[in-house]
Amino acid sequence: MQYKKNKKRYYYLALWILFCNGLSLKALEIAVKPFGYLGLLYNQGAQKNPHSYVGALARLGVDFSYSNGWSFGIGAIGAWNIYNKQRLANLYISLGNFFGNPNNVKPYLSAGDVSDAYIQYTNQRFKIALGRFNTDFVDFDWIGGNIQGISAAFKQNSMRYFGIFMDSMLYNGHQINKEQGNRIATSLNALASYDPVSKRLYVGGEVFVLGAEYRHENLKVVPFILTDTRLPLPTQNVLVQVGGKLEYDASLAKGFTSRTLVHGMYQYGNTDAATSAKNAGLFLIDQTFKYQIFNFGTGFYIVPARNNKGYLWTFNDRTKFYGRGINAPGVPAIYFANSSISGYVFLGLKTKRVRLDAMVAFGDYQ
Repeated sequence: MQYKKNKKRYYYLALWILFCNGLSLKALEIAVKPFGYLGLLYNQGAQKNPHSYVGALARLGVDFSYSNGWSFGIGAIGAWNIYNKQRLANLYISLGNFFGNPNNVKPYLSAGDVSDAYIQYTNQRFKIALGRFNTDFVDFDWIGGNIQGISAAFKQNSMRYFGIFMDSMLYNGHQINKEQGNRIATSLNALASYDPVSKRLYVGGEVFVLGAEYRHENLKVVPFILTDTRLPLPTQNVLVQVGGKLEYDASLAKGFTSRTLVHGMYQYGNTDAATSAKNAGLFLIDQTFKYQIFNFGTGFYIVPARNNKGYLWTFNDRTKFYGRGINAPGVPAIYFANSSISGYVFLGLKTKRVRLDAMVAFGDYQ
């Protein structure tokens, strides 16, 4: 008898829980946010053998965000090389191999892919995303844009901790810069699908990143460690990078600000099959001044390495250069060739409707 009474109680309790859950689900607000772009780009090659082309790229997706912090999204991307000196290769991409091939002609190695397919959770201190998503929220200088994997960031007082697991990446030239803004039009200039192209050509194995950020007033310090279990090169060795960034902001006068960036990195991993040299590094300093709508400044960097071979292997970077995005899209960046020593000066203008960037680099810049 007592058992039947308890059973009834559990039954009513279960109904009550379901009823309350139903009310809570009804109370949730859903925000639907479409995203995407459509662009056309012409590139005139300026080298001895110019590779001129006209490309069109379209991206469309939608994000569904719930008021409890959960969200999910889906999106697609496609590219078409309207004109190219090697048009037959691009016809092969569009008709014979939609997801592309590492041996196809740059910059549009693929005709399209599912750019976004993710689930994400966000609150005031914590954010995590899983699937195919934009990992820029982690705010890591050397991996950006859309990846396939997991990213997370956690804030506590003056500290922030972050981690990334990347199985593959969607390469479309996307390149961030906080001081001037994202590199203009670079997201239109290339397309390499997650797999087979970017995985085989740029990522290789599995990439893991752990980092931390410490803030105190105008100072920020960010140490990190990055590993790739297998470089996508004949050497097929492990890549390890250990480094950090120092960032200092200052207000010099009304409307006049300064930002100083210092990057340092040590790299272990043979990025050139012709030599057994496995050690490389990076030292970069960048000084940006802003006055109202103008920004200007200077910078210097060096990539020390033995035998003058290989590259500093970066999947993305937040420099002010356009060389990776326009002239030689892909991984690694040509201006991070080993033993490069280069300096640069830059000037920018940004309003609500107009933005201009200009730069002159000297030394070993490529």
